[in-house]
Amino acid sequence: MVDFQFQDTKPTIDTATLIEDLRAVAIRLSGESVTQDDYRRHGKFSSTVVKKRFGSWNKALIAAGLHLNSRPNVSDVELFDNLRTAWITLGRQPRRGEMQPPASKLTHHPYVRRYGSWLAAMRAFVEAQDAPGNPESAEGQPSLHGNRFPSLGLRFKVMRRDRFTCVNCGRSPATDVGTVLHIDHVMPFSRGGRTEFSNLRTLCKACNLGKGDLTD
Repeated sequence: MVDFQFQDTKPTIDTATLIEDLRAVAIRLSGESVTQDDYRRHGKFSSTVVKKRFGSWNKALIAAGLHLNSRPNVSDVELFDNLRTAWITLGRQPRRGEMQPPASKLTHHPYVRRYGSWLAAMRAFVEAQDAPGNPESAEGQPSLHGNRFPSLGLRFKVMRRDRFTCVNCGRSPATDVGTVLHIDHVMPFSRGGRTEFSNLRTLCKACNLGKGDLTD
C-alpha cells in the first residue's frame, strides 16, 4: 500500500544568506541601497522571499545595514532637495528609473505616491522653483557675502540658468558622462565677490580648478 505523505522539498534559505546576497547586490551596483527591481535583476533569490522573511523590504535593508531608498512620510522639502541633487548630477530632468544611487538617495516611488505620477511630481517641483514665494526663484538674489557656499536651491537656479552646462568649455553631465559641475564666483569670494545669483556661474570641475582665484 502506497503511503501518501506530504514532504516539503523546498530548500530553506537562512537569514544570513539573504543578508549576504543583499549586500553583494549593493556592492555590485556601487550603491548603499538596493531597490526591489535591482534585486530581481541581480539577486540570487526572489524579492518576495526576502520581504516575507523580514516583514518588508525596508526591514530587510535595515537588517543588511543598507540605506532605505523608499520611506513613508518623506517631507516635501526632502523630496525636492533630493530631486535637485539628482537633477544637478545628471545635468537634466531625471527619468524615474534613474532615481537610485549615486544620483539619488530615494527611488521614484515616494514621488509617485505623493503626486500621482512621475511627471506630475516633476511639474510640481518646477512650479515650486518658479513660485513667487520662493526666495530663490527670482534673479535678484539677496546678498550672502558672509557665506561662501550657495544653498542647494541657489545652486540649482544658477545651473538651470546656465542649462546645466559649463559656461567655459560647454561640457555637461547630460552629454559627457563623468562631468561634474561646480558653482563658481565670477568675482572671487576672497576679493569681495558676493554669493548671489548675478555673481555665480556654472563651471565643470576641470575648468573651475584650473581657474583658481583668477577673474575673467
